[in-house]
Amino acid sequence: MNLDKYPKTKKLIKDVNLEDQVDRIKWLQLSKEEAAVSLAKTYLVALLSIYCNPFSQKKAASLADQLYFSVGYKLHGFAKAQGNAELNYDSDDLARLYKHISFSGIKYRQQPLK
Repeated sequence: MNLDKYPKTKKLIKDVNLEDQVDRIKWLQLSKEEAAVSLAKTYLVALLSIYCNPFSQKKAASLADQLYFSVGYKLHGFAKAQGNAELNYDSDDLARLYKHISFSGIKYRQQPLK
């Protein structure tokens, strides 16, 4: 697999010395059909989020959270890191986006824990 198009993933793989294992990594734990359905749901949620109706926007936010977890848990960590890098998201951005959700009993915070 050529990782030249995925610089963040390439760097992470090099950092953990897995260059010789790249072809064995399972990047996505979804079938093509499941991936297509998730992509369609994401598109519909994006459309719902642009409506002026506050109910629609609130529903879209809730559905976006569900998609983040249902798809996110089925992506390899390197693939998630690459996607976030392509969106120019760092951990602070993710903390702001998902501060309302609890991860392992700890809510994301805007300020780092001291």
